[in-house]
Amino acid sequence: MENKKALKVLNPRSVWLPVVIGLSLIFYMAYRDDQLSLETLHLLSDFYLPFLLIIFLVAAIKDSLNAWRVRSISHNEMGVAHAFRIILLWEFAIAVTPPIIGAAAVLVFIIYKEGQPFGKALAYTLLLAILDNLFLLTSSPLAIWWSGGAVLPEVPAGTSIFEESLSHVFWLSYSSIVVYTSFMLSALLLFPKTIRKLMSGLMGIKMLSRWKAQVMKQSDELILASQVLKGQSALYWLKLLAITYMVWIFKFAMVNIWVNGFAGIESGDQLLMIGRHITMWVVMLVSPSPGNAGTAEFIYPVFYRDFAGSYTFVSSMLWRFSTYYPYLLIGVFLIPRWWKK
Repeated sequence: MENKKALKVLNPRSVWLPVVIGLSLIFYMAYRDDQLSLETLHLLSDFYLPFLLIIFLVAAIKDSLNAWRVRSISHNEMGVAHAFRIILLWEFAIAVTPPIIGAAAVLVFIIYKEGQPFGKALAYTLLLAILDNLFLLTSSPLAIWWSGGAVLPEVPAGTSIFEESLSHVFWLSYSSIVVYTSFMLSALLLFPKTIRKLMSGLMGIKMLSRWKAQVMKQSDELILASQVLKGQSALYWLKLLAITYMVWIFKFAMVNIWVNGFAGIESGDQLLMIGRHITMWVVMLVSPSPGNAGTAEFIYPVFYRDFAGSYTFVSSMLWRFSTYYPYLLIGVFLIPRWWKK
């Protein structure tokens, strides 16, 4: 990725758009919600404060696991400080980039600037993306099967634009993840040379020929990246898969903790809430807003009103303020120093 393009994303000024979108939708929802009043905001006082410690602990564990995953991918070639910088900058890039576009190109640049050769930076980035997608592809159908479909909530008529299309959006997004992940697995790990020949043939079509040079360059880069990961042991892959699952489970547990801090949730519903977070995340992957700003706040009640009840609005705000906006703030302070370095 060119420095100019990376600078456009890794720029403290890029926080304003997602912040404005997210806060604007919060105020809009507050204005339109007939049940929202000052008494609703007073519900914040019902939160059991010791759960704040759990929130900070879970967030720290999640980022530490992610840093461990980055180090494990590189066989610990990257130091702890390098890994944490990569994770924090990556989270910032995710927060200011629409999910439908993704922040993979920015992550390649970040890892490259942290001292890794380009081939390794590309390989590690694509592998991280594949691992994350494999988690969503395996956990979401498992959650649907285990819950009997309850992780895709029933939406009462007239309460949301999703009342007829929620499952359709989920399966559309899920299908796109299957296609993308299958292609990346083939290109990076299984048949990189075959994929290059296929892309070369496709670029021979007249209407596609204008992109041939760029596509063939990317195909060559994929072959270079595949060589980095060639010959890894089964333990290497199992370790990365296990860490990936732990990262996402801790990430999704944040909603559970906020809701439990307001209203005790039965143990049987804890897994159902995490299952709903998995399917909600798949749905949000087709969002065009940077970092799901606005989308997450809008869709949260659809998935969690059954559990949070009157605490739905305040728990959604606290969830976003603890899992999204901190990375924007960290990026604002970290990026200028990182660019100078």
